[in-house]
Amino acid sequence: MKQRLIALLLALVIGLTLFHFHIPIPFMLSGIIAASFLKFFVWRYLNWPISWRNLGLMVAGYGIGRDFTQDTLLQMSQQLAGVFGASLLAIGISLLVAWVTYKHTFANLLSCVMGMLPGGLNQMMLMAAEDPRVDANVVVMQQTIRLFGVVITVPFLVIHLLGATVSSQGLLTHANNTGLTWLCLFPIAGLGAFLAKKIKMPTSALIGPILATALFSIGSGMELQKAPPILMNLAQMNIGLFMGCMLDKERLYRTRLLLPYALIGTFLIIGGSVVMAELLSRYYGIPIVTSFLAMAPGGVAEMCLAGMSMGADVSLILTYQIVRLLMMNLTVPFFINRYFDENYKG
Repeated sequence: MKQRLIALLLALVIGLTLFHFHIPIPFMLSGIIAASFLKFFVWRYLNWPISWRNLGLMVAGYGIGRDFTQDTLLQMSQQLAGVFGASLLAIGISLLVAWVTYKHTFANLLSCVMGMLPGGLNQMMLMAAEDPRVDANVVVMQQTIRLFGVVITVPFLVIHLLGATVSSQGLLTHANNTGLTWLCLFPIAGLGAFLAKKIKMPTSALIGPILATALFSIGSGMELQKAPPILMNLAQMNIGLFMGCMLDKERLYRTRLLLPYALIGTFLIIGGSVVMAELLSRYYGIPIVTSFLAMAPGGVAEMCLAGMSMGADVSLILTYQIVRLLMMNLTVPFFINRYFDENYKG
């Protein structure tokens, strides 16, 4: 408990510093930085309770889902080609990088494919742990590097390359926070997470609250208050600390030959996202910051929270990210089992 308290305090100090310099998602980044530093240089073993992370994801899910409206559904129906095209491009680049990695390293193709697919960290890690044909070290390392690379670099790229600015916000309260009380996040998000887990939905602690809050918002026609900044920031820190604790120095050392390919692959996917974001912006008239965050190969929570901090259209970012997530989690296991038979050795 002492280790976790120190990690939380360090994350808070770093988060306040990043907040002062108007860095996007400052408290999520501070959690990642604090946990990574402590795990690499202070304690060999440091873990963060998954229940704390899930509570953070529920709060984030409420914050993301409340922006979903009937206009979002209409906009989504008008952009189906863009939504599916963007998802297929991201998956295509990932498969290409996986093939190159397989050709030039010791890792087998199945491990490389599962390691490079964007947005499916939890699902790919679970599949890798249960599949004897897969080198779990390869999958965990590649997925972790991809996610960390995106979460850390994308906010800076959006600001310095695309000219985005971080929206001013208070640390404790929102100005003009109108609508139905934010306290309804507990029954709505809690029910959504419970039902999503029951039906084995991927990333249920996040996707369940998002869908439940969005359905409530659309069905009731009422505006929901934003969750207090202090609660959102604490949620972000919990998510970041959990992510930081996922880094494993020994695992990274064992798979160090794959590191350049994982980094180059991540930057190639980000580059493809920039190109696709420009096309979406020109064709649909979407602001470039929104389209880039919608395309970026990070997690749903991370990219939506970055969008919230920069005043982007979170509902549109959510639409693109969730479609890609569902496409991968629903189709990838099927195609992997079709292409790689049970006797596959690599």
